[in-house]
Amino acid sequence: MPERIPTRFVSRLVAISAILIIAQPAMKASGEVIGVSVTPFEVSVGDTVKITVQSADGSPLSAELLIPDKGVITLSLTKVKSSIYDSRFIISKNDPQGLYAIQAWEGDSARPAAVGKAAFLLKKIIGDFCMIGVFDPNGLKSDMEKYIGEIKSFGANFLIAHTIITTSRVYYRSKICDMDSSPPIDQSYLGTLLKCADENGVSVMLSVSWDMTRKIPPPERMENTYEIIKELYKLYGSHPSLVGFYSYQEGSGIYYAPYVREFCDNVKKVNPGLLTACAPYTDNPLLAGYLSAIRSLDVIIYQGMVMASYRPDNRIKFPFRRVKDFGSIASGASELQNKIVLTHVEIFGYLENALKHLYIADYNNIYQQFLSAATVPHNDGIIMFNYSGVIYNTLRRYPQYRKEFDRSREAVLNGMKAFDLIGKASERRNQLAVYLPWTDFQEYNWERYYYNALDAFRTLGIPVDILPWAPTHNESYPPFYPLRENRRVLTRLLKEKEVLVLPSLSGLNETDSQLIKHFIDDGGSAIAFGSEIPMGTTYYRTLLFGINKTGDRRTHTAIIDEVPFGRTTPAGKKWDLGKVTLPVWRAEGAKVLARFEDGSPAVTLNIYGKGKFVSFMTDVRIAGRKFPSLVRDVLNYIGVQRCVDIVGTNQNCDVAVSKTKLGFVTAVVNHNNSKLEISLKPLTPYYQGETQNWKDLVAGKEIAKLKNNAALKIQIMPRSYRLIDMSDQTGR
Repeated sequence: MPERIPTRFVSRLVAISAILIIAQPAMKASGEVIGVSVTPFEVSVGDTVKITVQSADGSPLSAELLIPDKGVITLSLTKVKSSIYDSRFIISKNDPQGLYAIQAWEGDSARPAAVGKAAFLLKKIIGDFCMIGVFDPNGLKSDMEKYIGEIKSFGANFLIAHTIITTSRVYYRSKICDMDSSPPIDQSYLGTLLKCADENGVSVMLSVSWDMTRKIPPPERMENTYEIIKELYKLYGSHPSLVGFYSYQEGSGIYYAPYVREFCDNVKKVNPGLLTACAPYTDNPLLAGYLSAIRSLDVIIYQGMVMASYRPDNRIKFPFRRVKDFGSIASGASELQNKIVLTHVEIFGYLENALKHLYIADYNNIYQQFLSAATVPHNDGIIMFNYSGVIYNTLRRYPQYRKEFDRSREAVLNGMKAFDLIGKASERRNQLAVYLPWTDFQEYNWERYYYNALDAFRTLGIPVDILPWAPTHNESYPPFYPLRENRRVLTRLLKEKEVLVLPSLSGLNETDSQLIKHFIDDGGSAIAFGSEIPMGTTYYRTLLFGINKTGDRRTHTAIIDEVPFGRTTPAGKKWDLGKVTLPVWRAEGAKVLARFEDGSPAVTLNIYGKGKFVSFMTDVRIAGRKFPSLVRDVLNYIGVQRCVDIVGTNQNCDVAVSKTKLGFVTAVVNHNNSKLEISLKPLTPYYQGETQNWKDLVAGKEIAKLKNNAALKIQIMPRSYRLIDMSDQTGR
């Protein structure tokens, strides 16, 4: 597989500090320090960004701001103390989205004695892995400008300059690497790209590896990588577009976390204001929790892995909807530990997915990934691997296939439009979250249980987050076992009123056993789906869940509800199960909400401390397929705040919902090859006689006025989506 790259970021609503000084060939040697702080980091229209710059000795300072899509402007600095300067930047509705990069310096801008960096984010980062060697050496700057202009046309504002060092070519003037095979024009590539980025308002991270031109033993590669980082920064650190470094080395499993920690720590030694990024593989979801605890890591990109396989006989062919699931792992981890997440979309295609046996993927393979990525809750943007080499360069090299390849380019353009629109429905976190605890067998359980659970909620039309276990910083050093719950995570879960879903887990280690017990005791709610109900090391299952296993197994044919707890489910309603053989449980303190046909409990509710624990004796896949309205009513009964019932989806859909001031906006993505008939029924309680206005946000027109919470029925065409806004026009 080719080298690939991803990213994710730091502190939300917290100041980011950048303190530093580094001697450079382009910078004078100096021991002075420039500090740059920005508040807030994540900004919205109308916000005033406060920028504070501090020198060590009171020397005069200058500063500039790279504005996405526009270029660099000079910042006006006001001296407030002998060595402290302030500046203000007001975010207007016309300001473009992306990373705003701040650079402050002492001395001559061409040869600064000291440099400080910082950044803040408006809305989304839209990026590409830029394969730096694809550009035409006979018209280097004009070719780079053409590429940047092309990606800016669909909203890109960010690049990762990738494959800067190869085994035979080096694309900058290095004193570390073997430059014998790199002609002078090669050595100008990186500087030219950064100059074009400065002029076009595109922020750039540099992908850093060890010196691949030499045979460097693996034990020495990290030290060599650090030397490369320092060399690159000395050469190009004064470019305002340079915002940080990305780790060329990818990886999986928790063994990858120590490497990422060391890489990011090394970058921060060079300049604390530089951003850091990595791109983990998807094969071990436990890694997300470990990465989230690395303080020096800013940006995470969980790879999509839909296109990325060489052979059809040795891989899981992930469906397009998994792009959302993998992105949601990183997004959930970032919400717990304050990182930035970019969702990964693959432009390439191997073997049966490739056009004309080349590297490029066709329209549907590209477009469907964008639709799924757009539904990742509360993500920070998207990055492609890679438009530069796969589309831009291939179109130039194979003009005879322009007609087919233009369709792939069109998929990116249309995908970005959809990403922007669907983001209106996915901008908020969901209250319901599938929880991934810390255990040694989670990699196995992820494929066996979690795929089924996430697909079941798709069938139910209910968007969910994924919250992977996150360690405390002091316990995030594998292979040592984490023994304590993360109280910061617990506080956040309780504050956000998250409802945790535990899908068929048999047991919890001490760290998660403590977390779940205290979460319920302090007022949280959780739902466990069988046939396994998790035991714990710090709680008795019978006390926490209010049920006990009998040791018997029976074949059940139906479920009957016990309590009339919703508008959709009358008392005594019966659901046919077919034939399902399950362990038999008995209630020991829990309230029975539904029973099997033999009278044994099928759904129970237990009150423990201030919280609630619901237990379904079937797994969530059976629940979603056989008695979906009962599941929805149980969620309503325990206080899960939902805006709308989405009925008619199946497992090959993605859904997103965000509450608005007067209603909600919802997106439904249909990955199927046939159209769907969908019903949208508002759940927010309205007064009798009120009118709900329904608007199609893609078409930009009103499509219905309905009264008394009547459901809207819509069609969704194959491999397409609908984005619907419902507003209560009474203005309550």
